[in-house]
Amino acid sequence: MTKQIQKRTCLYSGEEFIPKRNNQVFANKYNRISFHNQINNKLRNELKQTNNQLMVNYKIGIELLSKEKTITIHREFLKGKGFDFRFFTNLTSNNDMKGTAYQVYDISFEKIDENNYLISKL
Repeated sequence: MTKQIQKRTCLYSGEEFIPKRNNQVFANKYNRISFHNQINNKLRNELKQTNNQLMVNYKIGIELLSKEKTITIHREFLKGKGFDFRFFTNLTSNNDMKGTAYQVYDISFEKIDENNYLISKL
């Protein structure tokens, strides 16, 4: 009995090829890599603006803390530096459960009152 080999169409390039395995869907490894890179690049581009603002917020926290463990900063000062309060990586309740702390990676921004924030390194 001879097995009849069916040609397939590559998912990436659209070219026809004879598969070497029964589950092969790309004509070659370069097409497979390019296909997955294309998908991942699209996702990275969609998240680019969010990730960039997270990095800006993180760098502002690191710069303000420098060598100190905690510091109190006015809200307008943070805004002037380019801090955007809509972007954070984690939200936690503080110890006495009276408020919340916004975290950007390992930097915590806890609202003390209407205009001041306590910034600390976790």
